[in-house]
Amino acid sequence: MSARTMAWRQLARVWCAALVGLILSGAALSQADAPPPAVAREFRALTWNIWHGGREDGEELGPARVVDVLRASRADVIALQETYGSGERLARELGMHFHPRGTNVSILSRFAVLEDISVHDPFQCVGALLDLGEGARLAWYSIWLPYSAEVWAPGTRKEGDAASLLAACEASARELRKLRAAIEQRLSDAKYAGVPIVIAGDFNAMSHLDYCEVALAQYGCVADFPTSRVLVDAGFRDAYRELNPRIDRLVDRTWSPRFADQSQDRIDYVYYRGEGLRATRSEVLERHAERFPSDHAAVTVDFRFEAGARAPSEVSLKIASYNIRHGLGLDGKLDLARTASTLRALEADVIALQEVDVDTRRCGGVNQAEELGRALGMHASFGAFMDYDGGRYGMALLSRFPLRSAQSVRLPDGNEPRVALAVALALDSGETLHAVNVHFDWVEDDAFRYAQAQRVAEFLRGLDAPYVLLGDFNDAPSSRTLELFRAAAHEVDKPEQASLTFPADEPAKEIDFLFCAPRERWSVRSCAAIAERVASDHRPVLGELVLRADK
Repeated sequence: MSARTMAWRQLARVWCAALVGLILSGAALSQADAPPPAVAREFRALTWNIWHGGREDGEELGPARVVDVLRASRADVIALQETYGSGERLARELGMHFHPRGTNVSILSRFAVLEDISVHDPFQCVGALLDLGEGARLAWYSIWLPYSAEVWAPGTRKEGDAASLLAACEASARELRKLRAAIEQRLSDAKYAGVPIVIAGDFNAMSHLDYCEVALAQYGCVADFPTSRVLVDAGFRDAYRELNPRIDRLVDRTWSPRFADQSQDRIDYVYYRGEGLRATRSEVLERHAERFPSDHAAVTVDFRFEAGARAPSEVSLKIASYNIRHGLGLDGKLDLARTASTLRALEADVIALQEVDVDTRRCGGVNQAEELGRALGMHASFGAFMDYDGGRYGMALLSRFPLRSAQSVRLPDGNEPRVALAVALALDSGETLHAVNVHFDWVEDDAFRYAQAQRVAEFLRGLDAPYVLLGDFNDAPSSRTLELFRAAAHEVDKPEQASLTFPADEPAKEIDFLFCAPRERWSVRSCAAIAERVASDHRPVLGELVLRADK
């Protein structure tokens, strides 16, 4: 990670080359001595950069502590980086198979290695096809990526400068693109059909899922890191973020438990893709009874695997929209807990929220998007309209599905600045669903509102996956704003007796709507304005929909 570490790695390429023959011989740990294949319905995975072979604290003491951490983790398959001659010892003491490649990356596994499936640079990637039992297989990769500049050590980072952070991670993105393409090619043969893939390691880059608007106060900027997009855009899931939706920079960080004065970031990941494979639990490990032996924390992921499982032919979804009025009810009370309770009762999978405050004085400095996500155990994203009252004001989206990406689509200015919040969601079926949240201008003259709607319609035309469009349209069913979207998508109709959404206590207008597209892939089970009269000046809208698989 540091310049010193980078130099050490280059030197290691030279002096460790002499060890390659010995290390490769370690791959031949007696199969008779190895643990027998198991039927792996559930298993624990781990990735860890062990820092100079774990020997930073001594030739004997350091690796012994690495063994302690690995044994305590109860991991079944391990992606190691900076192995540097320690792999055989670790495998022997843990009773695991050892699968190396070169000097840096290696694999430890209690499952037998069926085949070497390595690609790309030996210093950066090793792959093994693992036998999970009863014919089930797993493609497991341990990788290490380079970086273009040091931005972690004190004095090397311009806080809040997204451009410099993106530039520092350019090398990792470049190499990962090559590596991903090579993996896809290597596993393109029909004999690998249905084999799930896990790519784990030290990526030396941060994530766009962390450096986002909802966590702006923690990271100081929003940065769409291309490294993390390489695998996410290819359908892989970031297991840790999927299972830990609340962003907490210190809890999440893997760099560095040894250097508190350096910038703390999450740069080690476990990505996975494949039918039948699901992550169920993930955590960061950084403790040892005496001293943690590496400058990187380890990441564990518990997986459940059902061999032969197939994606469902349809996905049932509950979609909601609610203008929460920053938690201010019609009784004059600011009560975000009441808002959370109202949302929880909806039992929705995706919730679009309008009029959301982040860190404003009027809301006591609370990040409402983050807090509502925490209260409901959902992933949260935020799109700011503008700075307001010491914080930011805008909209949010909550999802039980992991996020692939989120972006604020700037709309033409009206009475106030506006954005549409567009979030790509990873459905359980493996497909991507786009959820687009809108809150159009409220003034009587619809010129601003219609211009904003036209920009949203343009954005929707560019999507290549199913979408739902929902929010506070601030316009009547007969308006040209609504007609614009009816021309391209299916309106999720409400029954006449449950269609009015504003004001909440005595509703007289229908201004909150749901749409879905493409029409032929959706069916609607129900939709209604929910009779909540106090928590906001709007009533929430809840729709139950079914998304059918693409033919």
